[in-house]
Amino acid sequence: MIAIELGKQNAYDTINKEKIKQIIELASKQKSQLGLAMAYYILGREYTIDQDDSLSYSYLTKAEKIFTAGNDTTGIIHCSKLLRSHTRRADKNLPKFYFDRVVALGQKSKYPIDNYMYYLLIMACDPYFEPQPTESQIAQTLNKTIKMIDMYPRFEYIRANVYKNIQEGYLRKQRHEKVLEFALKVMHHTNKKIDFMDYQYLGNAYLSVKKYDLAVVALEEAGKRIEIERPMALMRRRNIYFFLKKAYYEAGNLKASIQTDETYDSLVSVIRDNDRSVALFHLREKYSFADKEAVLKRLALEKEIADSQKRLLFGGLIMTLVLVGIILFFSIKLQRTNAELLHLQQARDRFYTIIAHDLRSPMNSLNDMGALLHHLISEGKKQELDKVIQQIENMRQQTHLLLNNLFEWGKSQYFINESGAQPGTFDAAVSLQTLCNHYLPFAEAKGVSLALALPSSLPLKADQKGFETAVRNLLDNALKHTPTGGKITVSGRSSEEGTPNHSIMIADTGEGIAPGQLKYLQQVFSCKTKPEVGVKGLGLGMILVYNFAKKNKIKLQIMSESGVGSSFSIVWKS
Repeated sequence: MIAIELGKQNAYDTINKEKIKQIIELASKQKSQLGLAMAYYILGREYTIDQDDSLSYSYLTKAEKIFTAGNDTTGIIHCSKLLRSHTRRADKNLPKFYFDRVVALGQKSKYPIDNYMYYLLIMACDPYFEPQPTESQIAQTLNKTIKMIDMYPRFEYIRANVYKNIQEGYLRKQRHEKVLEFALKVMHHTNKKIDFMDYQYLGNAYLSVKKYDLAVVALEEAGKRIEIERPMALMRRRNIYFFLKKAYYEAGNLKASIQTDETYDSLVSVIRDNDRSVALFHLREKYSFADKEAVLKRLALEKEIADSQKRLLFGGLIMTLVLVGIILFFSIKLQRTNAELLHLQQARDRFYTIIAHDLRSPMNSLNDMGALLHHLISEGKKQELDKVIQQIENMRQQTHLLLNNLFEWGKSQYFINESGAQPGTFDAAVSLQTLCNHYLPFAEAKGVSLALALPSSLPLKADQKGFETAVRNLLDNALKHTPTGGKITVSGRSSEEGTPNHSIMIADTGEGIAPGQLKYLQQVFSCKTKPEVGVKGLGLGMILVYNFAKKNKIKLQIMSESGVGSSFSIVWKS
């Protein structure tokens, strides 16, 4: 099983993660440290391709520890080579440590595959080499590697990787014609299955020699292929679109360049991990400042009234009437200020109530899991530990959504009835596709099917960020209440299908909603009842969904049956 999955990676194909789980289970039962290390290494490589640094780093360090304990030189070298690139942005000492280890072990090893990993560093002109390899040294190392591949036919799969690494070396040498030469060799002189990365390398090479039309063709193909081969590799998709918009621009196709730039920006916004805790702190400071400002206004008005009363003692009868009028004026103004202060205090209290209500559950769970993790680690129960880690990841996702909700709630100032963002027209189908791609790994981890059935276009005039926040909450709610083996369906209908309206439905086969709570939600969605946090389990997320629909004049519908599932529909005029 290890050989099959490793062979898939060497052929640049996607591995079967269910098979990897079986390998880990079998290795644990048989107490095979090598089997366990290889499973972790394969997972680490897979997530490296998808540029999921946190998961990749976690699995590679696990594999490296086992290989080091067993003094497995090949395993240590391969893990160190990948870890070197993972740590170069986070720590200046770790990358040098891993580089030195690959060099030392790769030079001394009697195994050709270990020597090959050292040769790759030379051909790529790794920045830690002092002095840098010369072009003559690069060519000599290439010849050594090709001879090794010819001598050992089982190493044929590494030929493409050799050509890719030498492209990096020549790129650092500013030898762009050599970069293109080896990019074309990958395409035409290897037995590998050509994938999106090969087309991306080729497109970049054409860009460097200013063959912009050819660069456009290659990068367009890379963009098409990554959607099929690696739909979750958002960072790699972003990189492809970055170079594609440049190629369009240089080729004179400004319209395509602008459209590609918009796609690039949307990927950047999905990837960016905003620090919600800082935003929450600023919100709290903002409303604390508003409270203080109102108190100061009230004190200032009270002082003015006191001064007016002193002047009345020295005035005459005529001035008395005037001063009474002034007192009445300031009294009314003071009452208004007090009313504003009371309103701000109520808003603040409601804001803190929301935070306490929605943070209580994940914080309690984290408190319980701290002790449980310590127990599982000390007992060496790895299978149970993986399940707890998955639960923590799910809680992290839910807490991230909660902080995002709090940020959007405070920024839009729904709870003090101020106007929101101006609506614009966008394609809801594209937004839904992006959001479902984001939730797909969490659904797979839980064993829930996430299906998508959308028309080609669903134009919607509304606040796009509010729409995406609402859909995130509905998807999160569906995922939370759908058990393993269940299904979540995101579907849409356009007015072209014989209906007067556009609509989106998010349905699940979960536990359903209790009749009393369902009736309350239906009254809220039909605007017959004002939503309140905590009433019949109503959370902040559902209030944001309601506020989005109300502000953008969109209908919300809900159907549910206990034990069967629930469906939420968003309906708007075409």
